[in-house]
Amino acid sequence: MDRPQRRIGRWFAVAAVALLCGAAAVRSILPDGRAARIERIADCHGPAALPPTQTFGDGREAMRLRVLLWNVEGLPWPVRSGRGPKLAAIADWIAARRKAGLGPDILILHKAFIPAASRIPVAAGFDTIVPGPALDAKRRLPATDPPPGYAESAHWWKGEGLGKWLDGGLYVATDLPVVATRDEAFGRSSCAGYDCLSNKGAERVALQLPGAPELLYIFNTHRNSREPARVGIERAETAHALQTQENDAFLADLPRATAMIAAGDFNNYRSGDRTGRFASDPAFRLAGKGADFAARPAAMTDAAAWREAYDLLGYRSGTALRVEPLSVATLFDGKNGPRLSDHDAQYIVFRISWRGDARPMPAVSPPCPNRK
Repeated sequence: MDRPQRRIGRWFAVAAVALLCGAAAVRSILPDGRAARIERIADCHGPAALPPTQTFGDGREAMRLRVLLWNVEGLPWPVRSGRGPKLAAIADWIAARRKAGLGPDILILHKAFIPAASRIPVAAGFDTIVPGPALDAKRRLPATDPPPGYAESAHWWKGEGLGKWLDGGLYVATDLPVVATRDEAFGRSSCAGYDCLSNKGAERVALQLPGAPELLYIFNTHRNSREPARVGIERAETAHALQTQENDAFLADLPRATAMIAAGDFNNYRSGDRTGRFASDPAFRLAGKGADFAARPAAMTDAAAWREAYDLLGYRSGTALRVEPLSVATLFDGKNGPRLSDHDAQYIVFRISWRGDARPMPAVSPPCPNRK
């Protein structure tokens, strides 16, 4: 090796050592990505904690479910600082509503990366708390193949190729009986920019509504961001589309006609939202805003629905369960309550109904002893 080549080799070695030292230094100040994770599945239920069932004049049975969707911005220092008081305020508000019997019946969280965020459903007293992919979870299903050269052009200085430092930050919490849960991380190369530092993916929870003839599924995901990823828009959108395909693979074993409430990266009409299972299903709708606080069914291509709310919930009726949004309210947006996160809270009331003569599913969760 001649002298210029030796000099270049030394610079590469120095750069590699500096990168490793920098990564070790940053990792040392980030919280333990495992410490925030909370998981508990109740093996019984308190009947008084469940929403009541109503009987309509036409004989249909129905239950109203209050669903709170909130990206709580539970990011660690040095990415964010001073989040403790606002996360505590979020937890206190939800706990106070539940103590007053005002719900929510289902809590869906995004970016609950730190203990102050993952403790929110604990403070609210939910019987079941289901997290998404853990820090060390690997994708079990085949990952979607990225475009040629995509993985090879990873930007380590933008967080790509440095491993996972945080878990998926996803939670679903409820008192309703839970039949099954499942989660799946995105593929190793199916991300872009700083989003790659968290083990994003999806989770689903199968709920049994007492007296109902079929299950209601809750789907929760957090796909790749756009500008916050700090890479080119094209690269961020490519990751979003890859993750949409992986979400579809995660849901592939569920028939299309499955009753579902879906929460995810529905804060922009992104490249992935134009394709995939939800976009191609004419029965899938967004819970858009109507007059006052009324909800209106909106198609995935409804531009007004995307403009009216920063976060959205989607839904689909099943073979035996009809899912209808009744009301939508944006909270803690600076108008209806102070801002406690960079995302507003979305509070949606759904009505789930079924034929009164339909045979209910066998109960999988007995009533808890000594609880009404």
